Amino acid sequence: MSIEPPRWPVCTSASLRDGDWLKRRIDFEGRPEECLVLRFDGRIHAYINRCVHMPRALDCEQDVIFDRSGRFLRCSMHGIVYAPETGTSLSVMCEGERLCRVRVDEADGLVCFADHRVSIPQGMA
Repeated sequence: MSIEPPRWPVCTSASLRDGDWLKRRIDFEGRPEECLVLRFDGRIHAYINRCVHMPRALDCEQDVIFDRSGRFLRCSMHGIVYAPETGTSLSVMCEGERLCRVRVDEADGLVCFADHRVSIPQGMA
């Protein structure tokens, strides 16, 4: 029997349109982390905000996570590019490596974290 993970609200569905993204502070596997939550091609995805090439936030140099085309996630420091649907690196240097996915779901007009590894830092729930 599978136990459902706790659901932690992120935002309303309407507030995250296609191509939009936001950041949330979470505790992930007991460590404080920053999580990117984005909508791409109508679906919600979430990843720990850390490039696989170097442990830097994707938006560490510019306040953007998508490349100019809006089709790929891109680290602003070295330009490592990722598929938004899977978090897989498409750049030769890190090809096949993946951003750390955080499970999210969308129901009843809310986007929520739905991952056993996530908790919300004290005072933010």
